[in-house]
Amino acid sequence: MTDTIQTPTDTATEAEEFLHIDPADIIVGTNVRTDLRADHKEFRKSIKERGVLEAVTVYRNEDGQYVLLRGQRRTVTAAEVGTPTGLIPARVVPQPADADRIGDQMVENIHRAAMRETEIVAGVEQLALLGVSAAQIAKRTSIARPTVNAALAVTKADQSRNRLDAGDLTLEEAAIFAEFEHDPDAAERLENAKRWRRSLTHEAQRLRDEAAEREADAAEVERLRDEGLPVLSAEDVAEADEVLRIERLVTAEGEPLPEEEWPSVPGARVQVVKEWVYPEDEYDETDEHEASEQDDEEYEAAEPYQQYVPVWVVTDLDASGLRRRGQIGAGGTGSTSDDGESQEQAEARREERRRVIANNKAWASAETVRREWLAGFLARKTAPKGAEALICEAVVTGQHFLYKAMEANHPMLRTLLDHGADKSRWDSASEVANIATKASTPKAATMTTLAAVVSAWEATTGKHSWRNPSHWDARMLGALMEWGYEPSEVERILLGEEPASVEAEATDETDSEASDSAA
Repeated sequence: MTDTIQTPTDTATEAEEFLHIDPADIIVGTNVRTDLRADHKEFRKSIKERGVLEAVTVYRNEDGQYVLLRGQRRTVTAAEVGTPTGLIPARVVPQPADADRIGDQMVENIHRAAMRETEIVAGVEQLALLGVSAAQIAKRTSIARPTVNAALAVTKADQSRNRLDAGDLTLEEAAIFAEFEHDPDAAERLENAKRWRRSLTHEAQRLRDEAAEREADAAEVERLRDEGLPVLSAEDVAEADEVLRIERLVTAEGEPLPEEEWPSVPGARVQVVKEWVYPEDEYDETDEHEASEQDDEEYEAAEPYQQYVPVWVVTDLDASGLRRRGQIGAGGTGSTSDDGESQEQAEARREERRRVIANNKAWASAETVRREWLAGFLARKTAPKGAEALICEAVVTGQHFLYKAMEANHPMLRTLLDHGADKSRWDSASEVANIATKASTPKAATMTTLAAVVSAWEATTGKHSWRNPSHWDARMLGALMEWGYEPSEVERILLGEEPASVEAEATDETDSEASDSAA
């Protein structure tokens, strides 16, 4: 199809044509632009699904062939991935002088401006108002789905959008603030994180995890109240001057109170706490005998978990008629507990436990963020700088985490690549083989091997990592940081950096531990 655009009659002006041409038939002439960003997947996807929307510019040479002047990236990509019609729009112009060609190509690339984030938000909003879904917006525009989701979130939060428009926040930051705009305390924590240049992504995940924990705690409180127990809410616990476990108190005669009498203590209430359960504690002798007969190489210890436990407590010691162990009469208290621990030692122990609990929770939140980042990072096509050295060191030094992953058919690699993640060790051989087979080029093979090494290390991380970081923990985290990962405060402990401060959270665990003063 050919559309001819007539220009005013002039001996110096030739007629221009508008054509649809097979991009493979266009000769790519000399161009000042050398980096086509051929790995830009959103651009390639857009060309493949929507075609070339802006016409390229060509001229005819002496042999009648079309030679490209402007639109090199569009033409090359269209030839590689194809278009819905197999053709691209082209404007045919007279052959320019070399000086004009070079100048025009430079102007075209230097002065091209990308859309501002505020403009992206406005465009996404308009499409959404027309009833276009987030998935369809991403498909139509070839904008990454996370960016579309962020834009949609910002359109529903006036304050965060205003800050985006003012340039105070990036789109990613505005989306995070928009999520917590209804919660002043959460918004303040995000502001502090931004002010001190800490990761907003990590702080947001901690806020989500804490909210989920509060919701689960409240649900357990309601469940026990429905059973008729006088349960304290989290707010009740926070407002109480002291919350003392009855099991750690004694009668006026210094004797422990029988458990069946706890509910009858004046002012007795129930506090919901979470306690760790270690599966090995639940094994009986038969279990231990059977486990001993298993192959040590195949046996994997079950992970500890937490469960809710109702604990009888008092919040008014005088009204309860009980007293602390070691308390002298009804008046003063001794300076040490029954086990000889001073008050200073007890407080130091409680402070350390609060630090451990806070860091454990921070690590769990960071793990969510880190693995989401890794899932995107390991899907890239080419390995980053320094990958070969890291792979070499892990393989040549025979790191145990890599050997362990290989023995188990790379469960974390399959999880992060979303390839056979639900398969067991014994049923995943074909998935692992497929992952390796797809790496058919040197670049792909290097990236896949890097993915195997990184995911093998990731599988060995846990709450123990910040307590006893190894050389490889520091090595791996340092590499991830070079490749764009922003670690949280607790993860930086792996690098030998102790957090400036640890926020002592008023959790059930810290409250119950703090009541050791009643022992």
